[in-house]
Amino acid sequence: MPEGLFNHPLFGSIAFRTANRNRWIRGDAISFISGFDDSEITPLHIPQLAGIPGANHGNLRFHQKGHAQLLRTFAEIADQELLHHIKTCAGSLNKRLRKPVDGGVSKLPSNHAFGIAIDLNSDDGSLGGSIAPVAPIFQKNGFLWGISFNDPMHFEVSQFLPHGNNPVGAPVVSTPKQFIACKQKVHNRGAPPDAFLNKLVGWGAVADDEIFLKNSAFDIYASTANVLGPWRGDLHRRAVMLEVLRVLGGFESSWQWEAGRDITNPTSGTPCTEEAGIFQCSGNSMNFSSRLLQLLRDIGGDESCESFIATTKSNHKFALEYCARLLRITIKHHGPIKHGHIHAWLRRDAVDELMRIL
Repeated sequence: MPEGLFNHPLFGSIAFRTANRNRWIRGDAISFISGFDDSEITPLHIPQLAGIPGANHGNLRFHQKGHAQLLRTFAEIADQELLHHIKTCAGSLNKRLRKPVDGGVSKLPSNHAFGIAIDLNSDDGSLGGSIAPVAPIFQKNGFLWGISFNDPMHFEVSQFLPHGNNPVGAPVVSTPKQFIACKQKVHNRGAPPDAFLNKLVGWGAVADDEIFLKNSAFDIYASTANVLGPWRGDLHRRAVMLEVLRVLGGFESSWQWEAGRDITNPTSGTPCTEEAGIFQCSGNSMNFSSRLLQLLRDIGGDESCESFIATTKSNHKFALEYCARLLRITIKHHGPIKHGHIHAWLRRDAVDELMRIL
């Protein structure tokens, strides 16, 4: 079997072999020997492709580092009312050699083999040229358009963008949506304001996939399984987290981003025990994981509890991500979650609405 080496711009040195025993064949199937972990190519549901021929009802396999920016790309295409330009999808993952449009033989692996490429409108008679109206959105979100090498139906990741193209320190994108189920009251706190719901969904659409993946901890998913489970896939798990944050934000602070400490809590008398912000997290929760402390470092925090209090009140994206990651580690930090007080207000119809919006 022919073997090859390739220095990939995103993954580094890669060793692979082809399926054919004796010679190189155009587009031959390949397998990786070293340098690339194909277990990082994971399922992804793209709601905007659900009705597109060839898109497997919107269920594709894509490298997990590129999930957020691909989801964001299609969300922006839909928001700009350009989805009608996408007629068909020829898929994403295909472990093979490149297939040059001139019909020649390439001894390099296709980017489809790494799960970082997608082909659109491949059979429309213009070799994908009709997809040009959406190309700028792909390019803005870190994709290379194949028109530069005479393959205009093809888009591939040229750089991985953390959290889509919206790093932790950046403002949350707020695209107005119509909420119905999500406007249901929480306890005696009233209904969440649209401004909060828009920021919640804006963060949820681009948040890092690892926040929602399965783990072995008794976390928020284990805690709410009987209320919102069983889990129906990646998008459902993402929406469930948003529903928990919707209810928790109301229960803890009536959705006030700058809420101060709970004066009824006798243990909140120091900066590190003071509960602050919309989800009433305290700085000592950073002790649960170095990853939580790193979130504060990522936006320039000085690692102090005073910095945590100021940041969680002022940086909405930080507040959402910090609380979500904390809930994946423990449910003991928030009394309303630990004792199940929020369960009566969690709604399956709100989760379904969040899935549709995402």
